Amino acid sequence: MTKLTTKPSLINFLRKNRIFLGVLVIGILFLGYFLTKDNTPEMRTATVTRQNLTEAINASGELQAKTSAELRFTTPSRVTWIGVDKGDVVKKWQSVASLDRRTLEKNLRKKLLDYQTTRWDFEQTQDNYDVEGRKLDDALLTEAERRILEKSQFGLDKSVLDVEIANLAAEDSVLVSPIGGTVVSIGGLVAGENLTAANLATKVIKIADLSSMQFVAQVDEVDYGKIHLGQKVSVMLDAFPNETFEGTVSYINKEGFKTLSGGVTIPIEITLSKEDERLVVGLSGEADFIVAERQNVLTVPREFIKTVEGKEVVYILEDGKPIMKQVQTGIATISQTEIISGIEENQQIILQKNGADAKK
Repeated sequence: MTKLTTKPSLINFLRKNRIFLGVLVIGILFLGYFLTKDNTPEMRTATVTRQNLTEAINASGELQAKTSAELRFTTPSRVTWIGVDKGDVVKKWQSVASLDRRTLEKNLRKKLLDYQTTRWDFEQTQDNYDVEGRKLDDALLTEAERRILEKSQFGLDKSVLDVEIANLAAEDSVLVSPIGGTVVSIGGLVAGENLTAANLATKVIKIADLSSMQFVAQVDEVDYGKIHLGQKVSVMLDAFPNETFEGTVSYINKEGFKTLSGGVTIPIEITLSKEDERLVVGLSGEADFIVAERQNVLTVPREFIKTVEGKEVVYILEDGKPIMKQVQTGIATISQTEIISGIEENQQIILQKNGADAKK
């Protein structure tokens, strides 16, 4: 028996090959796009205008008190009195806290008694071995006598030092502020607590003269050469984003500091022109160091300036073609560049994104 066969219809063919056909259609569309795409360079224009320019160096930093002091006890003992709290204003040489003096004073008396005993022993030794007025460098002294007398002298010297140290500890039992200012921290000190050798270093009373506020900016080493004493600075603080605080460079640090990225920054101290009671230690912000200022000069957007064969140029459009013009530039800001010569006010310049050959 003969088997009948039929050819696949066009519909069946399309059903079986629809994925292939889809890819083919997309490929044709892409080909058409690239064939018809306009490869003309994208062009931007700008006008040469007059304005005031200020060239500045920007650096971040924070507010610090030019005059400040950190007070801490040096001897473990019990805190008996704290006379200040955060925000209090203190005068110079004012007492702010004290330890229990009883133990310290008794220790001082004990050292004085030890000294007196040592002193008597020393004098007795002198009487025993120096009855004829001989001195330690006298050749008539035996080696044993010399050592006994020297040991006696050492013991007396040590006793004197013990008394002086005990006396200093008694004096240091009261913390006294060496400056007038505001208490910004009491270091967690609590009256009645016993200080130990382990926590002495952390229990610190900090006092700052808030009338001597200054902004310390960390200037990058590449900009260091443009900083000088008396230079005008504008300070912008994060806490007051809509205000500017004027100041001048008062000190240039003589030591640079390595950054995590491997660079070097130099701390620059800026004295603010006016006192402001709102300013507190630690506020962060940025400083603009004024390098140069120009009034009513020709300017163009900075990105329109190009360098060709070591010369600075801009492009103008003549008869639909870009023409290169050499220019002489002056100071530059982040966005604008001063034009000294080469083009004129109100002249149109162009910037081509895709690039094109320009006539000179």
